[in-house]
Amino acid sequence: MHIETEEFSDVRFKQRAVIEFLTAEKVPPIEIHRRMQAVYGDQCVNASTVRRWVTRFKDGQLGQADLSDKTPRTDLKTSAALAEVY
Repeated sequence: MHIETEEFSDVRFKQRAVIEFLTAEKVPPIEIHRRMQAVYGDQCVNASTVRRWVTRFKDGQLGQADLSDKTPRTDLKTSAALAEVY
């Protein structure tokens, strides 16, 4: 199964989420990369990127909220919080 061609940033966002999840499940980086290649094919990030992101997730340096400002915030729960951001 391969993901259809999508916007580069959307695919990258999804891959970071997969890496974050599988890191929390204690899956080794090489296994994460192998599994992602099966799904994302040519759009898969390289193994060194997976290792770098795994290290950052384990160190607590990187989460989905750390993505660029172009990425929608998913951690906002109230209209008051939304008003603060927008």
